[in-house]
Amino acid sequence: MWPADGLMVDLVQKSSVLEDGTDDPLYKDARVTVSVNNFYPQGSDRDPTKVHVYDGTAQLYDPGVYKIDARLDSRNGQWNAEPGQPTPPYEETQVNAENISIKVLRDPKHPTYLKKHQNLPLCQHGDSAGRWIPEKNLPREWNPWNYVYPAEDGRVWLPYHCRLRRISHAEFTFHMSYMYPSVHWYGDSNSRRTLRPFISSGKWCHKSSDLSRLDCLCNDAPKDLFPDEWYSNMPVPHWYRIHTHGVNGSEIYMDLRQLKGTSPTDRRMIQEKDPSDERYTPDFVPPGYGLRNDYFDLYYLFTRGTKDMYGSHWGRDITSHKIREYPEASLVVFQMITWDVAFGRFDEFVEQTAKLVKRLKQVYPKASFVYRSGPYWCCRAAEGQDKKYSRLRFLAFDRHARQVFQKQLNARVWDVQGPAAQRAPENKRLDDNMPCRSAHSRAEVIHIDNQILMNALINQLP
Repeated sequence: MWPADGLMVDLVQKSSVLEDGTDDPLYKDARVTVSVNNFYPQGSDRDPTKVHVYDGTAQLYDPGVYKIDARLDSRNGQWNAEPGQPTPPYEETQVNAENISIKVLRDPKHPTYLKKHQNLPLCQHGDSAGRWIPEKNLPREWNPWNYVYPAEDGRVWLPYHCRLRRISHAEFTFHMSYMYPSVHWYGDSNSRRTLRPFISSGKWCHKSSDLSRLDCLCNDAPKDLFPDEWYSNMPVPHWYRIHTHGVNGSEIYMDLRQLKGTSPTDRRMIQEKDPSDERYTPDFVPPGYGLRNDYFDLYYLFTRGTKDMYGSHWGRDITSHKIREYPEASLVVFQMITWDVAFGRFDEFVEQTAKLVKRLKQVYPKASFVYRSGPYWCCRAAEGQDKKYSRLRFLAFDRHARQVFQKQLNARVWDVQGPAAQRAPENKRLDDNMPCRSAHSRAEVIHIDNQILMNALINQLP
């Protein structure tokens, strides 16, 4: 049962002082944040005149003293406004928990202690829990290839029970070419943003000088990047070949004929690293991966979750007849949620998701599946009254879809919600960090999300 009240609780590490009074340098100013997302009412919480009591759980691994950052972002079921119902304005109420603190003692021998992180096995799943640690705190002997890129605040995502390595797009393409040579990818504009690093082999928004551009922050298709005629007619439910047969090399690009500055017959090869670039940026090509003939095909279909809107609907677009036009998929990636949360009813979503998954099982009897979670939404209102975005609606829709995909399709989960939920409270709020009221992520975060997927897909190699 989902709670009537939107209680948002973060446990934030305020101090990492050890028993001898010194500061643990691994955690100094880290502000490790653990978000408590699962709250269960004790008794009824439907009567607004009575006190509502909730239980929630969180697991703390990193040593230090934690304070509670608690806020109410909705009351009495208002978070679940559906089509036809008024959307209440977004308001946060701080819950006073100043006098409560939690102390976690240091255990240097515990495998989750940060200094032992490099001893952990490689991550083979896309939904591993973790925390954000400032890159400047990491031991100097750590090679940057042994952790993923930092976010815009200089923090690195480090799972508790496994480790992520930094995988170049060239290496990823090499392994995908024989593991999953044909990928069918379904999603909305969040997926389109996710694919931009693949399209450019990591060159999209990888330089600090680019990161103030609106498309690097959150806008998926600003007019300074796309011609008006394309911008005005986007998107339509057509397949886009991210990689074309016969392209020499492993560069991945999107065949959008009107895409400014890009030719659909571009045959440029991936070049070795530009010596003017920083070594460990997302576009780096390791020696030996620069000039090859291998590739994998990725077909992208823009879909709006389970919604039938603007000419696209899974019921018409995902059929055996249409899918036979393309090479048989060895992997299917499915991203949804956003349009359903914005414009759908939960009961209709449950019904449509069951039908969608049944169709996917029929159309793709031999393929492996990856379910990409919905985006994390927090601490702001959507643009306009029509979009019914709220933090708990995103969590509720995603949890249901995730469970259905796992149970019916044995899908692996690619979780982009979890890392976003564990960011420090100030990083979740609408300010210069996220000037658009959209459900899009910043480019730096997208590069990190992609590394999670890349690790999950190819770290299972012997």
